[in-house]
Amino acid sequence: MSRPILFIGGAVVVLLAVGGFFLPKAAQPAVEKISVEGTSPIWRALDWVKSGYKNVSAALQTAEKLQQDNRRLVVENARLATENSLWSGLERENRRLREMLAFKNDAQFKLLPARVIERDPSSWWNVIKVNRGWSDDPTLTVDQPVVSPRGVVGKTGAVGKYATNVILLVDENCKISSVTESSQARGIIVGATSLNSGVPLCKITFVPRDTPLAVGERVFTSGLGGIFPANLLIGTVKEAPALSTAVNFGLYREGVIEPAVDLNHLEEVFIITGGQ
Repeated sequence: MSRPILFIGGAVVVLLAVGGFFLPKAAQPAVEKISVEGTSPIWRALDWVKSGYKNVSAALQTAEKLQQDNRRLVVENARLATENSLWSGLERENRRLREMLAFKNDAQFKLLPARVIERDPSSWWNVIKVNRGWSDDPTLTVDQPVVSPRGVVGKTGAVGKYATNVILLVDENCKISSVTESSQARGIIVGATSLNSGVPLCKITFVPRDTPLAVGERVFTSGLGGIFPANLLIGTVKEAPALSTAVNFGLYREGVIEPAVDLNHLEEVFIITGGQ
């Protein structure tokens, strides 16, 4: 309602009140009735404005409270997500460390635990660096087996006082004498990642041509060669091409081996430094 109308209504009320004061008593009820009838729309309008103001004010307060609650819930959700991620990481680490501890207790070798501290993206599938050197164990030297509870990781390379390079088994410079579980096919494991679009794979070579090679069978270290002891798991046969003039020609045949260890997520390893 506009201000002029309110002003006029108020003036009418005042005039009626003043007029009714000077009128005879007999006429006052009629004047009062006229006053009530005439001003009732004004009072209703004022009540409507007052109620509307209260409703708008309450709505604004409710919206502000909802925004505050929403901001609080967003912060709480982020906190809970962070805590959940942290606990999940700790749970995975706990399982991994328990697995390593059990492996170390059951091993028949002298094991030096080591943690991966550096990995160059340009040689991701070739070399990792661990936090052990000859100052930690004087028997640590080049060409010692590096393993995890899941299987063979590779072998030691250059050894420093506080750190050591580990040559991964998918690197072409890491060669391992091997034997398959079922057919007892003997061969040499050679890194072949560069030939498989960056996928961490190996190939088994120098397998006698007439020896069966089945997809899915496991491959272990044979103990020959003087570096890796026997019966360490290397991986499984992923591909075993059929004999033909195009592949597997000559006296030997080849196959593709998928490592048993997830080389993409190495965190802790063991270096075999000698017999138990």
